[in-house]
Amino acid sequence: MTTDSNIGRLLSNRYQLVEMVGKGAMGRVYRAEDTLLGGVLAVKFLAQTLLNTRMRDRFKAEARTCAQLGQKSIHIVRVIDFGVNEEDVPFYVMEYLQGQSLSEIINAQPIPLPRFLSLSRQICLGLQCAHQGVVIDGKNCPIIHRDIKPSNILVSRDALVGELVKILDFGIAKLIQEDAGQTNSFMGTLAYSSPEQMEGRELDARSDIYSLGVMMFEMLTGKMPLQAETHAFGSWYKVHHFQPPRSFE
Repeated sequence: MTTDSNIGRLLSNRYQLVEMVGKGAMGRVYRAEDTLLGGVLAVKFLAQTLLNTRMRDRFKAEARTCAQLGQKSIHIVRVIDFGVNEEDVPFYVMEYLQGQSLSEIINAQPIPLPRFLSLSRQICLGLQCAHQGVVIDGKNCPIIHRDIKPSNILVSRDALVGELVKILDFGIAKLIQEDAGQTNSFMGTLAYSSPEQMEGRELDARSDIYSLGVMMFEMLTGKMPLQAETHAFGSWYKVHHFQPPRSFE
């Protein structure tokens, strides 16, 4: 059994790592205690395999984006700090969320219409906030999430509003700003991607709305509106471009 050397580590003389709670392609997420002000937080590290200048910049941009968006909307995960550890690995600190992912909720049982409307409204409010943009270097830049899907939506309990929806993982979000050096390679999840996203074209808010529509169909029916024969890129490309979506019936 391997032990995680990060457990018990103190970051920035403040955040003590307690346990790993998530792991993905972009990095690891730990539950941590704030030894200065108290409370439980989450700390996300960039993966060791991605420690290059481009990914460091993207990771820092993700933290900066979420910090601004989280101040504007309660429906986007809030980032409160950023730093680099002793091994020169960047991390950011965010609110610690407990609840169920929307994918878990969809798989458990059909979502009644009133609950569907409440969840969908909150997701739309969070996306609207992102699409309205954040200020970067004095200029307002709309944010396109590019990976809206049930596993990136967290539903928790809140004493005031009941079910509270948070949009997670702006790790591949796109700042809509002038950047002649940026290439448009495909990033996202095939089953939920818009046709223009699969083509690597320049995206705007409509791409997220397409993904949202796919997800809302799944929320109502428990099934996908489109189904590919294989999970290959080419198969999903044809589906999103040419296959009529199934009806609710």
